[in-house]
Amino acid sequence: MSSTPDAPPMEEPPTRRRGVERRPQAERSQETRTRILDAAVALLVEEGYSRTNTLAIQAKAGVSRGRLLHQFPSKEELLVAAAHHVWERRRGENQRAETSLPTEPGARIDAVVELLWSTFNENQFWAATELWVASRTEPALADVIRPAERRLGRAIWASMDNLFGAELAAHPRYPLVRHTLFTSMRGVALTYAFDQRDPSTEPSLANWKQLAKAILLAS
Repeated sequence: MSSTPDAPPMEEPPTRRRGVERRPQAERSQETRTRILDAAVALLVEEGYSRTNTLAIQAKAGVSRGRLLHQFPSKEELLVAAAHHVWERRRGENQRAETSLPTEPGARIDAVVELLWSTFNENQFWAATELWVASRTEPALADVIRPAERRLGRAIWASMDNLFGAELAAHPRYPLVRHTLFTSMRGVALTYAFDQRDPSTEPSLANWKQLAKAILLAS
């Protein structure tokens, strides 16, 4: 140390200064991944599968080619990950919604059916739909989608179980209700691709509620 009282303070070593200013590598990598996935979902929904390529995703995300390829070596893996990315956000929202759902069984069924139906009018559904349709003629995409969709299906079933709650999910015919609601909602939602309307006025909504209550509230 200098013995001169007015000597200028020593500069902090550059390595320490960089360590303070720069965020952890894992955090920066996750932020890049999220930007890429958000961009891919937006393009799938806005432009469709045929116009969604890695160059367009790279430009929309504002990342370098190297960073995109480091995160996702293939277009197929990227797009499937993108569709599941928004589902993960929805699952988090479902978990938060569980605490505010009615406890009375009939009211809970109505609330859960409405919540489930709302998910079929969100970006994750339309992004996934673009991929399902494209995979019919693209074997490489189908090979990536198939195992990923099986995992996602199990996660969706578990999320539905939690929303309905242990008492309703314990009903012996609950699996039938769960499967029927999911597949029926998916089929009806597809008609919104060419006939856009207010989902809250969907005539099937009352039918789904009636069906679920007729089965799950029966002794």
